[in-house]
Amino acid sequence: MVICVDELQLVDAASLQYLLYLATRSRSAKLLMVFAQATDSEQKDAVFNTELLRQPNFQRLRLERLSWEETAQLLTTRLGLPDSADVAYSWYEVSGGNPLLLRAVIDDYRTAGAPPRRGGAVEPVVGDMFVQAALTCVYRSGRIVSRLAEGIAVLGASTSLELLGRLLRTGPTGTRRGAAALDAAGLVDGLAFRHPYVEAAVLEDMDPEARLDMNRRAAVLLHQGGGATLAVARHLLAAQSADEPWAVPLLRDAAQQALAEDDAKLAVACLELAYSACEDEELRAGIRIGTAGIMWRLNPSASERMLAEPLAALYADRLPAAHIGRLIELLLAHGRIEEARGAIGRLNAVMSNAGPASMSQFRMTARWAQESGAQDRALGAAARQGEDAGATRAQLRSRRPSALSTITAAFSGFFGRGGSEESPVAAAEKVLEVPPLTDATFEPIVNSVNALVYAGRPDKAAPWCDALMDEAERRRAPGWRAIFDSIRAEIALRQGNLVESAAYATTALEIVPGRDGSVFIGGPLASQILAYTAMGKYDAAARQLSRPVPEALFKSIYGLGYTRARGCYYLATNRINAALGEFLMAGRLAQLWELDHPALLPWRSDAAEAWLELGDREKAANLVSEQLARNGAGDSRVRGVSLRILAAAGDIENRSRLLGQAVEELQCSGDRLELARALDDLGRTLRGSGELGRADAIMGRAWRMAKECGAEELCARIRLDSGLEARDPRPVVRPVSGPLGPKPAVPQSLGTKLSESEARVAALAVDGYTNREIAANLFITISTVEQHLTRVYRKLNIRSRQQLPTALRAQVDEIA
Repeated sequence: MVICVDELQLVDAASLQYLLYLATRSRSAKLLMVFAQATDSEQKDAVFNTELLRQPNFQRLRLERLSWEETAQLLTTRLGLPDSADVAYSWYEVSGGNPLLLRAVIDDYRTAGAPPRRGGAVEPVVGDMFVQAALTCVYRSGRIVSRLAEGIAVLGASTSLELLGRLLRTGPTGTRRGAAALDAAGLVDGLAFRHPYVEAAVLEDMDPEARLDMNRRAAVLLHQGGGATLAVARHLLAAQSADEPWAVPLLRDAAQQALAEDDAKLAVACLELAYSACEDEELRAGIRIGTAGIMWRLNPSASERMLAEPLAALYADRLPAAHIGRLIELLLAHGRIEEARGAIGRLNAVMSNAGPASMSQFRMTARWAQESGAQDRALGAAARQGEDAGATRAQLRSRRPSALSTITAAFSGFFGRGGSEESPVAAAEKVLEVPPLTDATFEPIVNSVNALVYAGRPDKAAPWCDALMDEAERRRAPGWRAIFDSIRAEIALRQGNLVESAAYATTALEIVPGRDGSVFIGGPLASQILAYTAMGKYDAAARQLSRPVPEALFKSIYGLGYTRARGCYYLATNRINAALGEFLMAGRLAQLWELDHPALLPWRSDAAEAWLELGDREKAANLVSEQLARNGAGDSRVRGVSLRILAAAGDIENRSRLLGQAVEELQCSGDRLELARALDDLGRTLRGSGELGRADAIMGRAWRMAKECGAEELCARIRLDSGLEARDPRPVVRPVSGPLGPKPAVPQSLGTKLSESEARVAALAVDGYTNREIAANLFITISTVEQHLTRVYRKLNIRSRQQLPTALRAQVDEIA
């Protein structure tokens, strides 16, 4: 007879006595008794084991874990895998040689179907069977072992035997025995679970209240023992508690450390918990505003929402003056002009009543004015006149800024440096070349990229923006990525790359969908609407316009672009009066906010086009003349567009001359779409004057540019106007002046990469010439042109003509 008792450690004391009596009184009987007991289980009756040892035929068998070789043999038997250590390696690492766990992994592997592979080796599959088997091993090993497993799961990387003992209130012997039992079961390697799924399952299986309490006590013990700040913070977060007096400052420190490791989600979580636990109103306000700044990394829309509470506190006169300056910074950074104006007004009132102690807060608000050079110029003048520079600085700080002057200073980097001798392009590039992308440098970097865009250098802004997009991706900052995608959409639009612009805008809107009232969506939405409208995709543009937008959008800088885009859609779909109303409204807001610069918002040329459609050439001419005057010798794109519209509004005698100037300006600007429009107007003007050959050549060039831009509506109009509806325009080629044409103006960084011949070919390609036309102009074969372009693409690491830098453009003497 065979009597087998499994799970002996679970048998009650009375049953043990019966079994012991049977074992000691049946020596002459043909009886085999087999008792199975878990390794290192809790001992209920030491007498039972001792008495068994007295029996002459007693044997103790200890079942060890499978070895590498035995694991490989089992895999061969069950799965037909090769019998080798290389195959068994990952399976042994997961199961620890525990036969139960190994069989569970094999079952999960069979259930999964297609086997994963790594370097030719078949990888195990960890699923529900394995996790359930592991939990069974944990909880059938006794209360001490199971609690030890819970402690290891809670402590994670901070685990030590001493800390486990203190956390679980167990003695050193019990702690060591429990750890040995987990190791013998193949569940842990040292004091870490072999697979994260097991750790997660143990945590999930714990009683929620017990888990919260264990994490709270772990935080306290780690803090008392000088544990790492982030480790303590993670336990406070898991405990959902920050009641200890040291918790709030520790969480704030942990947030900064998390940011240094590019873990913005953890930083925000730390600050949110600190905010909920903090009772100091001033500190709470600082934490909330700081969280809003960090949240920008993740989601600009969520960052905006976080400003609602400090704004309400500001309007209720409950926001400490120490935080008003940073609030204004964030409002301006989000483009919320009206609210920034209100905040500046409140700060002025606080300064009037608070005395000298608030002057430091004023300096924060006036930072943009200082950056624009106003303070430096005043100090320099004082020094030249022998005045005390410190007194002058005090006078500057004592002056309260108007809301408009501060806002204008905030955006001054887009258009210049407030009288500085340094050009806005050089100043912007200097900012971009030095600092890494951080929370402190993000706003200046964004402003500098925008400065390049609005200074008429999208060709310089594009590579910077591409690099910053990649860095934001690498730094796990989708919010930053959305900002740079939105700027990139604007850049592509200003270069005439309509498809690219719509794609970048779509990416930005996917990251920040705008369902929660963000004004940021106005930027990418405007780019999408303008791109779809220029492509002739009016239904797509209308769908974007039908998206709900927050009312606050029209009190922000993003509202300017959105309103203009809506006007352009109305103009293209023949709703002229509605379009004119949109353009004029955008212009009024720009004037009110002192942001009326054509490079930022060319509302006058937009409105002039509407007046032309309404037949009022005089109003149109007045508006674009005013825009030209405000632009001065600035943005060539603004000048080119303004001259094109001025030509349409003026007399026929001056039209060709003005359009020729417009084409020259737009060739320098890099905007191929606006250049195509100007060439189309010039071609139609020449056709009207009887210069058919030259008109066909110019309109053919306009058609090709429009086609490359994706402007199908413009292409159709050009084909209709040119009378070439039945075939692609193939103009007569007129060579440029000189035997090989003028040498292209190539920047040194590009010129060193390209040979002289390659640069000439690339310059004409940028200018919209076909391979045939380039060959005719330079007196070379079409095959040679193709070879040169292939080498140019390779050297500049680009794939198409659309990506050729506009700085390569040739300076031709004639338009054709």
